[in-house]
Amino acid sequence: MGLVRSFKKAVLHAEIVLGLAYARLLIKLVPFRWWRRSLGPIDGSEQAPMPLSPQQLKQAGDIGRIIKRLARKQKFEAVCFPQAIAGRWVLKRRGIPSQIILGSRRADPAGNIALHAWLKVGDRVVTGEDEYEKYRSFGSGGSPAGSD
Repeated sequence: MGLVRSFKKAVLHAEIVLGLAYARLLIKLVPFRWWRRSLGPIDGSEQAPMPLSPQQLKQAGDIGRIIKRLARKQKFEAVCFPQAIAGRWVLKRRGIPSQIILGSRRADPAGNIALHAWLKVGDRVVTGEDEYEKYRSFGSGGSPAGSD
């Protein structure tokens, strides 16, 4: 691996880790209404996918895998929502349109609710893909995310 490529990889990793940490701080410390607009539409009403090049789709998939791997290594809790937020910011800086989708499902027979966030680029889920099909996106009219 060349020096320039190694440097670009290190910068991307630093950008992702800082994005995860910043997103986690926002979630924990700042009222949602103050920073919600920075995420774009997240109501679950999925927008029509924008045409993307194969290179953009590959780059988005690669970034999603790196986010997932780096999130597991952090000392702070970098679960689905911080991953989706960091991914959105990283992709936006690269000119790749994405959308955060929030969803919920019943977690147990007592009626407790579990929440999940995932990030989509076109038709591809790049973060939160492990479990998103079990959740109903907000604004989806009640259908499971995998059947939208």
